[in-house]
Amino acid sequence: MNKITILGCGTSTGVPILGCKCQVCQSNESRNKRFRTSAVIELPDKKRILIDASPDLRSQLLKTDIDSLDAVIITHDHADHTHGMDDLRPFGFKSGKSLPVYADASAAKDLRRKFPYIFDRENYFKEKAILGGGIPLLDLQTTQEGFQLILGHPFEFFSLPHGHEDTLGILHEKMAYIVDCREIPERCVKRLQEAQLDLLIIDCLRPHPHQTHLHLELTLEYIRRINPKTAILTHMGHEWDYLNLIHELEKRGVKNTFPAIDGCSYLYSSS
Repeated sequence: MNKITILGCGTSTGVPILGCKCQVCQSNESRNKRFRTSAVIELPDKKRILIDASPDLRSQLLKTDIDSLDAVIITHDHADHTHGMDDLRPFGFKSGKSLPVYADASAAKDLRRKFPYIFDRENYFKEKAILGGGIPLLDLQTTQEGFQLILGHPFEFFSLPHGHEDTLGILHEKMAYIVDCREIPERCVKRLQEAQLDLLIIDCLRPHPHQTHLHLELTLEYIRRINPKTAILTHMGHEWDYLNLIHELEKRGVKNTFPAIDGCSYLYSSS
């Protein structure tokens, strides 16, 4: 079996939001505490693949006792999915080897611009020595829609519309990871139907529509059509109280669909 651990299931602000006095942000319910969205896949050979490097990455990895990574997939270049990149430094300290980082062409371009000391090292240090505590050893590799082997395992990527740029949707064996998108194109829906998923982890920002994210009605419609054995809602904002969302799903008669919880793991089989 494969395993995916949700490191964070919150939106770009995290939950609670700094300074917010709403009921959810002031709640003592632990399941309403949400780091920024990211996850780790653990393969049967024990290799681990990080999905997105959120600004909360160090705390997320410490909380889940994850002390090794073998590759990174970046779904898109937004700050809440990339600004933990420097927290990957210790993995280079331990191994002395570079971690491969997979991103599409648009995200790769922005990663080089945001982190030139990591991804454009030759030019950044052209006229100065590398000093201090070290630089993340990361090998940026450009990917695109379609199949790709990562660490010898089959992955399939989809381009999903999200604001001015696209997000990479991920299909691995019987699991799909779909975050930060305003819709799922029909060709992707059909492919996910064909995959007969054990597990669908899917964007569900809030109850009402948003310009760049899925909302509850649309999320549930995609879940109904894709028909996974289990669906997990992620990238949730402070509009969602965990228990109220559970009750809403029960009231609608929605089966096998649950809000994500930071630190929880889910198993899924190989194709």
